[in-house]
Amino acid sequence: MQSRSFANAALAAALTLPLCGHAAAVAPFSFDTAYGRLPKDVVPLDYSISITPNAAALTLKGSETILLKFRESTATVVFNSLNEVLSDVRLDGKPVKNVSTNDEQQLTTVTLERVASTGRHQLTFSYSGKMETGPRGMFAQPYIKPDGGKGVLIQTKFESTDARRMFPCWDEPAFRSTFQISLTVPAELAVLSNMPIDKRVIHDALATTTFQRSPKMPTYLVELSAGDIARISARTDGVEIGIWAVRGQEQDGSEALANAQRILADYDDYFGYRYPLPKLDSIAVPGGQPGAMENWGAIAYNDQILLVTPASTLANRQAVFSVQAHEMAHQWNGDLVTMGWWDDIWLNESFASWRAAKETDLRNPGWNWLEGEDATKETAMKADARITSHAIQQHVTDELQVTNAFDPAITYNKGEAVLRMLEAYIGPDKFRDGVRRFMRAHAYSNATSTDLWNALATASGRNVGDIAADWIEQPGFPLVSVAASCDSTGKRTLSLSQQRFVLQGTDSKPSHWSVPLQIRSGADAIPEAVLLSKDGQTIAAGRCDQTLSVNAGALGYFRVAYDPATLKVNSDHFATLANPDRIVLLDDQWALVAASRQQLPRYLALASAMGSDLDE
Repeated sequence: MQSRSFANAALAAALTLPLCGHAAAVAPFSFDTAYGRLPKDVVPLDYSISITPNAAALTLKGSETILLKFRESTATVVFNSLNEVLSDVRLDGKPVKNVSTNDEQQLTTVTLERVASTGRHQLTFSYSGKMETGPRGMFAQPYIKPDGGKGVLIQTKFESTDARRMFPCWDEPAFRSTFQISLTVPAELAVLSNMPIDKRVIHDALATTTFQRSPKMPTYLVELSAGDIARISARTDGVEIGIWAVRGQEQDGSEALANAQRILADYDDYFGYRYPLPKLDSIAVPGGQPGAMENWGAIAYNDQILLVTPASTLANRQAVFSVQAHEMAHQWNGDLVTMGWWDDIWLNESFASWRAAKETDLRNPGWNWLEGEDATKETAMKADARITSHAIQQHVTDELQVTNAFDPAITYNKGEAVLRMLEAYIGPDKFRDGVRRFMRAHAYSNATSTDLWNALATASGRNVGDIAADWIEQPGFPLVSVAASCDSTGKRTLSLSQQRFVLQGTDSKPSHWSVPLQIRSGADAIPEAVLLSKDGQTIAAGRCDQTLSVNAGALGYFRVAYDPATLKVNSDHFATLANPDRIVLLDDQWALVAASRQQLPRYLALASAMGSDLDE
């Protein structure tokens, strides 16, 4: 989905919807128990779809042949549709008894003449529908050409529930199928989809392009584009990488093309699973595309976050790389492995944000990107410090309300911070090994967050699921209080406790977290990973004359309150601390002031220790 910098529109939409229910512990993925409105007695195996859009009239006509598996004998077939009229509906070539479409429920029910037996059957029909004028379903996007003329791009955007606007389908993420799509448009237009072109037939002024059959994937990742567009391309390790833009602007995709080549190679290595499609296109959509959308093999971007011109600033170039890294991470977590239901949209987005931050920092070390991620974490913590905050994971009871789950501060930023904290706790190598295990086990299928925790637990030997549950199934975060005591030789022992941090009010139902700490005693020491599991927990931590950070590297999602003596040592030796440790110390002290837990002069004393060094 769109990177977090473009997610505010989603949040605004979410505020018009009722909150989703609170999440309970999530089980490993099972198709039979996966949440959804559609019955699972009949499931699609393959779609053959022919689409003829008319951008001028904002209409479309189509036909479908769907290979179905009847898991049970039944006389009804139920699937999603919206603003479509079906005709000549047949099962195995025979007319059906009745077709009932309810646009309010976005459902079509086909009643058969008689009960169909278990096994494979073929559903065929024609239909008419409408194109949209905004970015949902198949839409017509007007734009101004480089020469000043007017153009229209035919484009699709289906996440979360808008594939049904272009073609009747089983529009829930657990229903993965293969797709072969044919698109008929004016012959002068270039076309693309998830897969390469299989064949193209010209008939008069029109051309019908048939694309190769896709791997199994959910409907929301299907993509089609048609317009006066052109591309630049390169071949990397057997994959054709293309950057598409309005004709005349394709060369502005040169930097994005170079980025994509590097990112693809890095992700092939990290995930331990080679990108499985023969090509990876990126489309610069003028105007209407919000942010970006990770359609498998054909990522759609707002053109402002894909193209780089001589007038582009460093901030523009940073946005291009980081958004590409986010969307390309989805090609594995989201596309190759898809959430079982929208409850886990947080993991889909948080994971892509986490992986994108690591990749952006890896390939652009001069940007100090991970230090900059502190700003996104602070955005989450400010929202999460309200007593009215919600858990990361919320149960989506109706996919028509799934927009409510796209909360930039919590879905993206907090989720990313929690993943970074877990990675630091179990170690980057073991975390990567767990991710690889997860990808191999669930490729071309679905998974839940529990499936990821189980893979990480197997790789690390630690009970990741229980730790993670504290952070995703309840709102808020802890304030870790540190009280140091010193023996006669100056050795330091810490006594640690926690309580929920809120800016105003009190936690009516006291919360508790298993808190992964990174404790550094002395400015140059290697941090020690410690799990704070109970109040009064003690640990030896160097000497009392050494600086102390219990959130070394700023990798934890919690606040820290140090006792006055330890805070003074940190203030006196502030210049010796690593940049992340200085940043998080300043963050926490200011938050304590804002919550009336710390006096302003103590923060000012700490801030003055920066002197003229304003890198923080």
